[in-house]
Amino acid sequence: MDQSNELSYQQALQNGALFLEQHEKSPLAAERLLLDRLGWTKTDLLMRFADPITDQEYKQYFSDIKEYVSGKPIQYIVGVEWFYGYPLKVTEATLIPRPETEELVQRALKCLEGKGPRKVLDIGTGSGAIAIAMKKQRPQDEVTATDLSQEALVVAEENADQLDAQIRFLQGDLLEPVQLETFDCILSNPPYISEDEISLMDSSVLEYEPHSALFADHDGLDLYQKMAFTLPFHLKTDGCLFMEIGFNQGEKLLELYKKAFPDKTVTIEKDLSGLDRMLIVK
Repeated sequence: MDQSNELSYQQALQNGALFLEQHEKSPLAAERLLLDRLGWTKTDLLMRFADPITDQEYKQYFSDIKEYVSGKPIQYIVGVEWFYGYPLKVTEATLIPRPETEELVQRALKCLEGKGPRKVLDIGTGSGAIAIAMKKQRPQDEVTATDLSQEALVVAEENADQLDAQIRFLQGDLLEPVQLETFDCILSNPPYISEDEISLMDSSVLEYEPHSALFADHDGLDLYQKMAFTLPFHLKTDGCLFMEIGFNQGEKLLELYKKAFPDKTVTIEKDLSGLDRMLIVK
């Protein structure tokens, strides 16, 4: 798999899939690596299946395939992950958005369905995934996103510009940048993995993704505890809160947030895999 020698895109793809199989990696990644690098859809590929791939494209493709075999996540190789139907730039300063977080956005959108313009806050925005999806789905809303990492905010702002989403980005710790403000809908996917769970994690996640966006003290509960009694001051009386949580944190967080929001309904809901994944306050 070293030189293209007038290979077609189809043959290049077959070579890539075979190489991945030989290295015990999913051959399905071969197509994703080719499409995202070229900025193509599957239709584009089908229409150009028989066309010759250039030497430069093939060298890049081979280099990407080798990086993937070495353990680097696809998203960091091609610099893109799709979230809620939108292509987002991701770098090693940002967490790779996950499908479970799309479910969180879906619940929040359902809660706001049929309502006029609302103020929405995304705490710890990372690549901007949640804030951008909310703004694109409800352009009438005023969306604010915070993050402690300046590097992550640069990526988030670039994504928002690219997707024409007007979002106010603020740097600071959790709710600190919005001290005197209240919101109709607050979302957050904070770091929630406990140090004890390191052994359960994929080595590519540990090696490449930012640990500050993954791990938290106190069995992963640290940031939920810090926010529990601050959030009520920022959530409007009829507001709703949606937080992503770890699969084994539901019971403790349910108890904590019922105390923090005695006048609201607090529930723990499962993701599509049947695991506790969302803390919802309405």
